[in-house]
Amino acid sequence: MNLNRYNSWAVVTAECSIDSKAFSIIKELQDKEFKVVAIDENLKPIDGVEVYESLKDVPYNVDIVAIIEKYTMIESIFDEMELLDIKNMWFEDGSFNVSIIKKAKELKLNIEYESDLYKGLKEI
Repeated sequence: MNLNRYNSWAVVTAECSIDSKAFSIIKELQDKEFKVVAIDENLKPIDGVEVYESLKDVPYNVDIVAIIEKYTMIESIFDEMELLDIKNMWFEDGSFNVSIIKKAKELKLNIEYESDLYKGLKEI
């Protein structure tokens, strides 16, 4: 998946401490000058990043949704993506199972689930 094609990212996370992979990815996206927001149903603040409870709260169109760790509310993310006509999704290793990938394919999403996002960002 060509990362440069996507200008605005929504990173879905349940845990975004300074030591987390989600935080590293968000900061790398910012360093590469991508527009990035975090989606956290608990609205935990992240320094320098807008945090929203859901995708539908983001005040602009999102090009791609990144799931960084297992997310219990994945069905609601799929529903919101369908509602907002978001067609691109990135799953980090460990954030998905076979049924989640099957559902994403049924929704005809452009998905990536075999590459490391942080590593890919470092290479651009």
